[in-house]
Amino acid sequence: MSERRFIRLKESTPNLDGMRARPEGYLEATDGTVGDGPWRVRTDEHGFIVTGNDVAAGAPPLVFIGDSFVEATFTPESIRFVSQVERHLQSDGLNFRCLNGGYSGATTLQLFNVFLNKVVPLVGRGGKVVFFLPQSDLPIYFRPHSYWYPTDRYAPLLPPVEPAATDLPRGSSALTAILGLAVWAAQEFGIDLILVSSPHRNATREEDAYLARRISADQHLSLAQRRQDIRTAVHKFVATSGVTFIDADTEFLDKPSAFYDELHLNDSGHDIFAAWLADQLRIRLTI
Repeated sequence: MSERRFIRLKESTPNLDGMRARPEGYLEATDGTVGDGPWRVRTDEHGFIVTGNDVAAGAPPLVFIGDSFVEATFTPESIRFVSQVERHLQSDGLNFRCLNGGYSGATTLQLFNVFLNKVVPLVGRGGKVVFFLPQSDLPIYFRPHSYWYPTDRYAPLLPPVEPAATDLPRGSSALTAILGLAVWAAQEFGIDLILVSSPHRNATREEDAYLARRISADQHLSLAQRRQDIRTAVHKFVATSGVTFIDADTEFLDKPSAFYDELHLNDSGHDIFAAWLADQLRIRLTI
């Protein structure tokens, strides 16, 4: 009998309460500013990571989806930026229940699946969703099968099989097509979608010893080219789609010390990012 296939919903295990330690060798892959851990990770009945804050009963949800940048499980529960944003908004009288739907390795296509099949029926018409463009797109951005790349990490179907089509969209055409579907779905279901570009550690290898140690000159150039292509494509998409947009990528191009590696915020970076993002959201949530 052939093995049945299924669409993977990238989410944390519901009703989890445990401690997460750094994997062996993880510290060597950072600049040393990641904490020691272990870190508590709790999830609710829907698999969203708990913020640890006291929230008023009946507070409307504000859903954050993205990759490991949003997940941030190598950070104390109360310091994760989603948790801090919830407190910042509460202090301004915006009493949302912030739901952390970040998941390591999630691509834009996988996040669209989470949005359509998990978030839409959770928040309903009038719901609010913060959609972070994932850095996880980078490894497959220009590959022939792109978002349908046949591995357990990237393929939308499991077990993965190599796509039969020989001319699948890739790069900016694939990215903007999927984003277009997300924006269209949000409009059709009456959901307020806020698109956010995920920031990263940005510096030259000459001025950043961590990047010089971890990434070759050719790799650094390739990553920069892919990020610039994504940046250009997203800005063009935003200009024509009318989606609400927060450009965290551009804002944090001059803040490499906020990251403990190439993609993840350290504890002080979470403080900086949370305060900035809360200001950006406050403007957009009160319009």
